[in-house]
Amino acid sequence: MRFRWAFLPLLLGLALGCANPRPTLLAVQPPQAYSDGDTRLTLLGRDFVPATILDPLSGRRIATSDGFAARIGAAGQWTELSDLDWLSTGALAVSLPSAMAQRLPAAPLDVEITDPRGQLATLTAGFLELGPDLTRPNLAFTSPSPDAPFAPGMLLRGSFHAAKTPPGAIATAGWTAYENGNPRPRVPCFVAPSAAEVDCAFQFTISQTLGEGDGVRVVADATDASASANQAAASLVISLRAKPSILSLSPASGGTAGGTDLLILGNGFLAGSQATIDGELLFPGGGIVADEHTISGYTPAHDAGRSMIAVHTPLGDAIGSREFIYLPPPLIAAITPETGTAAGGTAVAITGANFGASTRIYFGPTLDSAVPLAEQFVQGDTSIVGRTPSGSGPTTVWAFDATLGFTKLVGGFTWRTP
Repeated sequence: MRFRWAFLPLLLGLALGCANPRPTLLAVQPPQAYSDGDTRLTLLGRDFVPATILDPLSGRRIATSDGFAARIGAAGQWTELSDLDWLSTGALAVSLPSAMAQRLPAAPLDVEITDPRGQLATLTAGFLELGPDLTRPNLAFTSPSPDAPFAPGMLLRGSFHAAKTPPGAIATAGWTAYENGNPRPRVPCFVAPSAAEVDCAFQFTISQTLGEGDGVRVVADATDASASANQAAASLVISLRAKPSILSLSPASGGTAGGTDLLILGNGFLAGSQATIDGELLFPGGGIVADEHTISGYTPAHDAGRSMIAVHTPLGDAIGSREFIYLPPPLIAAITPETGTAAGGTAVAITGANFGASTRIYFGPTLDSAVPLAEQFVQGDTSIVGRTPSGSGPTTVWAFDATLGFTKLVGGFTWRTP
């Protein structure tokens, strides 16, 4: 027997001769449930007036929740609701045990309550009996795309979504990674109590020992909270690409001023790949990706010496970095003799450094307007001989290489007038 002193004002009104209010049933929460689990229901309405008893100690009337009854059913199939608890004049709590629910049809059911004075309230089709929960959770991968590029050694990140249509709920979720059919330990996901939806993230590093064409599979699983513990699984299969690599580059050297047209050949050069020389981007923007095997671009300026070419791709950095050698331009130190006739033809010797077969000597105020040395012969990397062109007055002498650049000796030679 349950009683509450808070209802003395209501009872005093009844004792003074007010008519008994009739109960009204308005709603049931939750409005539906599966039959394979115990369900606690709240019956909502108004004028749920409790019975009263006489307190022998005080001589006053006390409210009690005893005397209410409730049942649920339809078409002659009814069952009593148990563990009734009076909450207020607008709410009653009752239980629908699974054993009782399974005797009812899977259909809309009527709900009835009877108050302590025998007055009846009915809510037609107030509750939907769903029958046993036999449906599996819905599972779907949200990332990555099955055709996303991955290679050995890469970090594989993704996520999946598990859901049950209410009033169903997810009990557990997790994932397992397989490499060539070999499983790693299952990783569980956090699932909040009574959650109808779960978003689960996963990540792991693909083994370096795998190769192009090997398979990586992620299996997501989820179990619902029903008595049947319905299970679902979904798979994401990734076919690995080859590790990015550099096979060759051409040419293998260029000038310190930059601008050498460089061609890099290899594998795994996906869109977004960038080539660098000692950390500096190939121009333009890391180079132009022609296809998965080719990047081309122009070298940046760099001090003379050896440098390293690297390619950074969405699949990771390419292995097999290659050296590129920056060579200084040809350097003029002196010209002998420093003067000659305006008609030209003076035999001269140019000394310096870094001369080669492609070095050309010119005379003139600007390189664009300069005139080449006649009968030029490269004697070695420090000496070139030939005959001067015609001209007048002092002029600049240029040493030019189409690949390595140029230097100049201002006023290095003077044409004498007769």
